[in-house]
Amino acid sequence: APSPANSKQSSKSSKSKKNDTSLPDQQLTYKDKLEYCKLTLHPSYKLKTERLSSTSNSVVEQLEREIKLFMKRAIGTGYEINGMTAQSPGFMYICGGPGTGKTTAVAACLQHLANWAKESGFAKPRSCHINVASMSNGTIQTEMLKIMSKKLEIDKSSSPDVFVKHFQKKGMVLVVDEIDMLFKSHGSSGEEWFSTLIGWCEDKELPFSMIGISNSVNDRNATKIRELGNHPHELVFPTYNETDLLDILQKRIGKKIVDTKALQLIAKRVAASTGDARKALEITSNAVDKALDACSEKWLEEVNDDCYPLVKLPQMMRAIREGMPTRHEEVIRGLPQAAKVILCIAVSLGKVWGPTAAVSIAALRRYAAQATQHSMLDGASIGQISNLVEMLMDSGLLTADHDGFYFN
Repeated sequence: APSPANSKQSSKSSKSKKNDTSLPDQQLTYKDKLEYCKLTLHPSYKLKTERLSSTSNSVVEQLEREIKLFMKRAIGTGYEINGMTAQSPGFMYICGGPGTGKTTAVAACLQHLANWAKESGFAKPRSCHINVASMSNGTIQTEMLKIMSKKLEIDKSSSPDVFVKHFQKKGMVLVVDEIDMLFKSHGSSGEEWFSTLIGWCEDKELPFSMIGISNSVNDRNATKIRELGNHPHELVFPTYNETDLLDILQKRIGKKIVDTKALQLIAKRVAASTGDARKALEITSNAVDKALDACSEKWLEEVNDDCYPLVKLPQMMRAIREGMPTRHEEVIRGLPQAAKVILCIAVSLGKVWGPTAAVSIAALRRYAAQATQHSMLDGASIGQISNLVEMLMDSGLLTADHDGFYFN
């Protein structure tokens, strides 16, 4: 029998292993595995050990370091640090395309800030997150102050001057998500309120700092934020690449339930269009729905190892067609002539052999040479044909398989 120490170590190891396993993989039946996939694919689902942003992305890591430094300076305002009274860092503007991890990164940094403040002997930081797009149609200043009053534990009808007095006592880091909506939805009143917030930020002795998050990078609203915000410290989040998106999906649903080729396909397609992680999550969830419908008779059965993957490539392809409709005519028009020939051959073979027919690159080269009467692709190498096929894949017209490719 194992000793108590060994038993405890074994229990720790078992617990650690379970924590490393995705939530869907921990379920037993078809229905539970797929429904937990849908749960973890929802954008609001929070992973305990991972964030939406890829840890392999050094750019995002650097951006997060800057956010953390800003927050640390914010809660240090008024304290004596290295013989000097620390000043407020003011206003930070974080922008980038939709689904690039801006809000998630700030939330993760706020969580880190709470732990850091406790370890460093600072008072518990007060933060307030407000999404302007979700606000009611009332006066924006009144609505935002109501939310902030709860964090400060004061009367919601207090005047702005009362808020300033409580900032001096307790401090606050205000996070305003979709801050550009102050101008888009609230016009001049939103602009006036933004100017008031900036005035508080610029009081270097007042422990009040603000982080504005927006999808606006180079439009009129972004320009207005920069001008009225007196050209704040600005961070631009890059779009996710294919590797990042694949990593995000696999951390949420594991590597067994959805076909790896299906995950690679959606990662490639989204990376080539917007890099929006939420779009990748949404389409993958749609593919899971299709798998749920397909296996409805086996919902309560336990899944054996030889039954994986449960979500297959054709289901992902249908979800992509629904979620990312492509105007094929425009795409095809922009292809080089040689790629158009390859596509014509692929479509013709698909009609004759069926939509999932697989053809080797060598066979495709032979058919293309014959179809053009040896006038175009006769001298093309296997590598050149492979490059043309890859171009068609990137355009969303073909999907590759390890034995050849499927016709989409």
